[in-house]
Amino acid sequence: MIEPFEYLNYRKLLKDLYEDRKAEQPFFSYRYIAQKVGFSSAGFFTNILSGKRNISPEYIFKFAEVFKLKKSETEYFELLVNFDQAKDHSRKRFYFEKILRHKKSKIKITDAQQYEFYSSWYYTAIRELIDISPFKGDFEELAKRVSPPIKASEAKKAVELLEKIGFIRKNVDGVYEQTDTFITTGYEARSVAITNFLIEMADLAKEAIDRYSREKRDISSLTFTLSEEGFSTIQERLKSFRRELLEIVREDKNQKRQDRVYHINFHVFPLTKV
Repeated sequence: MIEPFEYLNYRKLLKDLYEDRKAEQPFFSYRYIAQKVGFSSAGFFTNILSGKRNISPEYIFKFAEVFKLKKSETEYFELLVNFDQAKDHSRKRFYFEKILRHKKSKIKITDAQQYEFYSSWYYTAIRELIDISPFKGDFEELAKRVSPPIKASEAKKAVELLEKIGFIRKNVDGVYEQTDTFITTGYEARSVAITNFLIEMADLAKEAIDRYSREKRDISSLTFTLSEEGFSTIQERLKSFRRELLEIVREDKNQKRQDRVYHINFHVFPLTKV
């Protein structure tokens, strides 16, 4: 039995529902679906599964009828469609959070935790801060060390989440320490979570212009004309530079010289159309 509440991608759900019905009823074909839903050709369903075409609101309920979805399953299916086809991040985030809150949603706990981990910028800051500063549970002090400062309750919530997902742990001496654990999840959850994180970090970068003196931050910009080929070259150079930075960070960590948590943003985007 296919369980719709375990899915984040409505196209994959439709594909699995189709294969499940096809195995039981050989007559259940793309052409049969097209006739029932009202498509002009069986190829339309193929394009939906491949992501080449979207489905309009009226087709949501026709698909629900064809696959005999219950009312709650239809409601969930509608959320998946709206989430997948949302045109901007704010709407995508809106539907994703509704999916996570759906009372019957069975999305893996790592999906929800991954989303929460990237939902606030200070989660990553606290994880790194714990690696360079002994922490035994003084959330007031921990909150003050973050810049800009956060509430003690926010620091406590961050530590609880980091410990729950295995990013930090308490050793035998009662001191929290980093682990090498990483969680991965589906593209759908990760894309929304990372976009949330990037937006927050971009906002912090703007605030840092006034918050820190020039000696304590490095923020600059360039505006230039460029070809598609030149842009690809810059992307490759940035990838290489990120790897170089990680080597510097790794060496600094091996020498135990770290005394602060930093964040770097890379922004390259078009200001005009082609």
